[in-house]
Amino acid sequence: MICPLFNRISLSSSFIWGAMLCACLFWVSPSWSQSKTAQNAHPQIVQPTEEVQSINFRQGQLPGVTLTSSLLFRILAAEMAAQRGSFLPAANTMIKLARETSDPRLAKRALELYVSAGNLPGALESATFWAFLDPRDPEASATKLALSASAGKTEGLVQELVKQVDSTPDKALGFARVMGVLNRMNDRAEALKILEEVLSATKQQNTLIGYMALADIAESGQDFKRAYSEAQKAQALAPRSQDAAMRVLDYGLRVNADQAFAAARLFAKYNPNARQLRMMLTSRLTEQGDFDGALSELADMAKSSPEDFDLLYMQSQVAYRAKRLDQSKRFLEQYVAVQTQRGNANEMGATDASNALADAYTMLSRIAEDQKEYDEAIAYLGKIEEPAARYPARLRQASIRASQGRVDEALRMIDAANPIDEDERLVGLLTVTQILREANRNDDAILRLIEADKKIQNSIEIKYELAMLLERQGQIDKMETYLREVIALDANYAQAYNALGYALADRNKRLPEALTLIMRAHELLPQDPFILDSLGWVKFRMGDLSEAVKYLQQAYDMRPDAEIAAHLGEVFWVQGKKDAARALWLKAVSRDSNNAALNNTMKRFGVKP
Repeated sequence: MICPLFNRISLSSSFIWGAMLCACLFWVSPSWSQSKTAQNAHPQIVQPTEEVQSINFRQGQLPGVTLTSSLLFRILAAEMAAQRGSFLPAANTMIKLARETSDPRLAKRALELYVSAGNLPGALESATFWAFLDPRDPEASATKLALSASAGKTEGLVQELVKQVDSTPDKALGFARVMGVLNRMNDRAEALKILEEVLSATKQQNTLIGYMALADIAESGQDFKRAYSEAQKAQALAPRSQDAAMRVLDYGLRVNADQAFAAARLFAKYNPNARQLRMMLTSRLTEQGDFDGALSELADMAKSSPEDFDLLYMQSQVAYRAKRLDQSKRFLEQYVAVQTQRGNANEMGATDASNALADAYTMLSRIAEDQKEYDEAIAYLGKIEEPAARYPARLRQASIRASQGRVDEALRMIDAANPIDEDERLVGLLTVTQILREANRNDDAILRLIEADKKIQNSIEIKYELAMLLERQGQIDKMETYLREVIALDANYAQAYNALGYALADRNKRLPEALTLIMRAHELLPQDPFILDSLGWVKFRMGDLSEAVKYLQQAYDMRPDAEIAAHLGEVFWVQGKKDAARALWLKAVSRDSNNAALNNTMKRFGVKP
């Protein structure tokens, strides 16, 4: 299946980090000989290469390295590779440089890149080397331990964790590091056992820190009774501890909800300023559907803290969840009045009133939409002047108009909205495209995108969206051209490989090539249900029914989408499992009766909804 346009994460910060690193990482030092003792202390350190030339080891300090143009180029090349998404080659380069220079910062950077690549062995190797190069860095030691635990290497872990606690004057901080390590372990029972041994060795087993740590680990392993019990012990030891009270509430809800709520209310009664606990209580009451209880708690908080204006906004949220739209609106109107006064009484930018008003007007607009008061909804959005929220509000106004069938008016609103930068301009263009697509004006959308593609060079989003619209129009050759351009710009854009491969497979064309494309997408995003659907579909087209069912069933289990159901049902039908196919289709059509792929498939096989 062709996946929807998805959000892409910018990696520009990685390149900026690399550039800054290159600017300050090395300094020219006199030619020193590398100490053989230091060189042989760890087998991963290698002799300086010709391009490194010399290393000056100084106890307690970073090594001084003579910078060469070749060394600088290798660092920059690695960062540029990371910028393109090629994390593994970049990580391999960084760890090699770390070995050659003995600089812990390069080992740390290698670790970050291996983590981005999802390569646990490489990350562990880098963390181990980082900790060796900078043994006094608690972050390095903690990271090494955490990754070792994640890899299931627990031998000697208790002793190392005990050292972490004993060497830290602040025991809370020490145990925070211990928890950071144990939380990486997949075997939660083993993590709990190790924690018990650490607590015993550090004589912290009957302390507030100890009880809360045990509660947290037990809860993460779904041992809710143990978690609740340990939390209760913590609260008994420190009756005024808000942290303990929050755990009693949170963990107790899984065991005895009435008892947990009663304990939280009692704590709030005697500790009216325990805002975190009371906010958690409000949230949990709302989740349980006790809206009156949540509103009562917020009202009581407002009496205790009359200047806590955020409580009005929270009350509006709870009322909205309860579908009490008029009540929610009244709270918001009070909130708007307060925030307007704050804004007028202070210089511009001195308070967060502008942001608060933007949130309130957005919420008021949503309520108006729910009440089908569309002009009122648009009017509320028009009041938003916060720079970061103004343009999205204008786009939302246009979307509301488009939903009324007033498409041309919506387009004029977007054209007049004045984006402040290229990012906003792109979002506006994609919103225009969505409005036109939903209005079945694909030709107009294509024309707009073609013009934008000429003005905004190398925009992956524009090219991908254009390709999807061309596919809808059956212009597969042009679609392929744009998708090839996307892949040339970003070799790791999984959706482009998937879209092209699926388009070929769906038309029974160039199936080996389609399989190669989809397999590349699957390598990049192995858990994407749409890509799994494409993989199953191309296997079906190639006649491999067992593999087709495997991938399609996996996709459907992850996301019971109507089109995936259409594909899986068709394979069932061809296998002779007609009853299973019919049952699957009927279940899918009951959830999504307008899906064209599903309806067309059922029609082809004579199955009526």
